[in-house]
Amino acid sequence: MKIPSNYNVLKAVKEYLLMTVGLLIYSFGWIACIKPMEVAAGGGTGLSMIISHTASEMWGSDIRVGTVFLLINIVLLILSGFTVGWNFGFKTLYCIVVASGFMALMEPYFLTHYPPVGDVIALDDKLLTIILGALLAGAGMAICFSAGGATGGTDIIAKIFHKYWGVPYGKVIIYTDILIIGSTLLLGYSLSDVIYGYIVTVVVGTTVDLLMSGSQQSNQIFIITADYDRMSEAMLHEANRGVTLIDATGGYSSTQTRIVMVVCYKRDAGHILRIARDIDPKAFITIASVSGTYGEGFRKLTQLH
Repeated sequence: MKIPSNYNVLKAVKEYLLMTVGLLIYSFGWIACIKPMEVAAGGGTGLSMIISHTASEMWGSDIRVGTVFLLINIVLLILSGFTVGWNFGFKTLYCIVVASGFMALMEPYFLTHYPPVGDVIALDDKLLTIILGALLAGAGMAICFSAGGATGGTDIIAKIFHKYWGVPYGKVIIYTDILIIGSTLLLGYSLSDVIYGYIVTVVVGTTVDLLMSGSQQSNQIFIITADYDRMSEAMLHEANRGVTLIDATGGYSSTQTRIVMVVCYKRDAGHILRIARDIDPKAFITIASVSGTYGEGFRKLTQLH
């Protein structure tokens, strides 16, 4: 039996801690900001809020959002298991259970502390409150995703549609959210509540995209130096980045040399430059933004849809 190293244990602890913090922020955004405004919303959490609200208004049943969220995801995971496969991983289960738990704990507290207008944050503006909630929910999701977690919901539906009908994930999620939010008109929600719901969906999605792309965008760095062997070794062993050596000839001097090419995440570019400076302060360096990076050390090509 292989015993996990201290590094792997610390890495796992960090990931689960990040996921927990992200899920706490995510749950707070939905329960403390969006739910009190009683607007329609998409995704698994939005559907849970709609079901909870409808059960309360039509049948007088007090079904909490966290409970509905958990039940919906259990059904979807079972469906996914029989159709796509039982490979969703422990992190997905962890995120679903923890998010449900946070919602279940928060909802009774905020129910007893809602002001008469339902504005827990006291912004005195419905639009600002739901935008704040959507920003928090999106930020929480981004933190969770960055640690390898997933919040389930419509993502599971998207996976099923992609496997059997080849529909891109993004389209399934967008169409599902449109359908969920639009259908609330049949359940007594007003048109303005539906519009607010679409605003929530856009803000959540945009926030996730901005935060995730901000941490994943890459730089392509060209380092021209006479000491390219030493520079290459430093990038491999000190920066822990792959290196490509490109044969080159100086246009003015006709000197044969090699360009050290390094591709890294933008957040690591400063570290790369400091190492290059220490090796050769006179090195000529160019940095270019890269819109997409796939392969070893980055996003896998198999993740493209």
